[in-house]
Amino acid sequence: GLEPYLDFVVTSKEAGADKPSPPIFLAALGKAGVNASEAVHVGDQYKFDVIGARGIGISPILIDRYDIYPEVSDCPRIHSLTELAQHL
Repeated sequence: GLEPYLDFVVTSKEAGADKPSPPIFLAALGKAGVNASEAVHVGDQYKFDVIGARGIGISPILIDRYDIYPEVSDCPRIHSLTELAQHL
């Protein structure tokens, strides 16, 4: 898993809300100690990740490993985490 590479994890239970509700994104910003304009959110579900992050001002990146969202053009769309660095 990715956990060895992460500084922290925010769960919906801890935040008291599920994505795309703002509290879970705000909890992550608080733990990271950054403003929304300084953050990116990488997720694999357009409705929950892209819309949720953008709703509070976080730049979203959609990871679309199986080409489920070919029509998405309003945010970066990557197929693998190996592509992430070029969008940071």
